[in-house]
Amino acid sequence: DALPISVNYLSEHGISNLDELDASLSSVSDRAYSIREGMKTAEQRMKELQKLIEYGRNYQTYKPIQDEYRQIRWKGKQEKFAEARRAELTLWDAANRYLHAHLPEGVKTLPISAWEKEYTALKAQREAEYDTLKDTRAEVAELQKIRRCVDIALRADQPEQTRTKRHDIDR
Repeated sequence: DALPISVNYLSEHGISNLDELDASLSSVSDRAYSIREGMKTAEQRMKELQKLIEYGRNYQTYKPIQDEYRQIRWKGKQEKFAEARRAELTLWDAANRYLHAHLPEGVKTLPISAWEKEYTALKAQREAEYDTLKDTRAEVAELQKIRRCVDIALRADQPEQTRTKRHDIDR
């Protein structure tokens, strides 16, 4: 059942000998590896963008609370305000520290919509690359299966040759 598929695959791809089969297997494996490496780069950037978006939103959301806190001049009143709004101030502070560490100096406005667009584009690209990767990995699996069949056939031929040689020695 697998033999006709294998023969069809070999003839469709112009593979007529073992060296060509090995070269094709190597080429397709390299292509799968390359696609996966590209996907890893995109996935890393997507993670960075997710953090930038999250912290950017927190920064914008809680900035008015931080401003209000800073405008309070009386220490006791400021401490009460800080206690009441501890969670919001903590989120703003974390966002502020993260953004200062990960954005170029002098950035005045947060390009959240640009980050979201980039994220969406990377996600679509990743999905397309994943489909290509699945097809490429299926091709690698097919070539590996063909290679195993060839190896089995070659090993099946060897005992006959070995027996013939032993027979010749016995004479």
